[in-house]
Amino acid sequence: MTRGAPRADNEGMNRRLTRLLSGIAPLVLALIATGCATSATVVPGRTIALASVEYPEGFRAVGLQPGEEPSTARFAQAFLRELGKEQRYVVVDARNRGARFADLGKSSARTEALRRDVPADAYLAVRVYGCEARPMTEKEFRGQNQVTVYFFRGECAPEVTAFDATGKVLATVQQTGRTDSPRQERPDSVAVQSQTLGAAIDDAARRLAREIRPAGAEKK
Repeated sequence: MTRGAPRADNEGMNRRLTRLLSGIAPLVLALIATGCATSATVVPGRTIALASVEYPEGFRAVGLQPGEEPSTARFAQAFLRELGKEQRYVVVDARNRGARFADLGKSSARTEALRRDVPADAYLAVRVYGCEARPMTEKEFRGQNQVTVYFFRGECAPEVTAFDATGKVLATVQQTGRTDSPRQERPDSVAVQSQTLGAAIDDAARRLAREIRPAGAEKK
């Protein structure tokens, strides 16, 4: 017949196991935190040129109001602004050179002129997917009554591809910006729809500007 370990021995083993686990837990949390802090998309160098912001083939501007700028132009302005805030790169707006996403991965007169006139460590081409602010409805209880509320849901999903001076892809990253307008009991105006789209575009630009960084730069 097998005898169990004495009670004192069991209590000692339990105390040692508890101390071991309590020591491991902070280490695991530190490793997780370190991994989160260093997760980023590296675009080498210190000078980047924004070469193109365009709709991919088959996509088009959605729901533009008279006089409203397309999402591509609005994103370009927001992205340049947010990159400037991050202060990780010298940023050049080279969109007026006429290069497009399809040009940057190959040698052509257009890309050679871009690289000659706008020297940079990386050239960014942005393709803007699904930028729109859709009218939405939901049911909510306000007091004891269930009512229908109306709002706009803005989303924008730009994808940035970075090329080096030879046309090699350095990195590709996509972020989605989202925002909802305030919910209310009647449909809102097209002006609010445009503002909601603008907020989603700004959110996407902010996320992308924070995501890309030179080698060795720490993520905030």
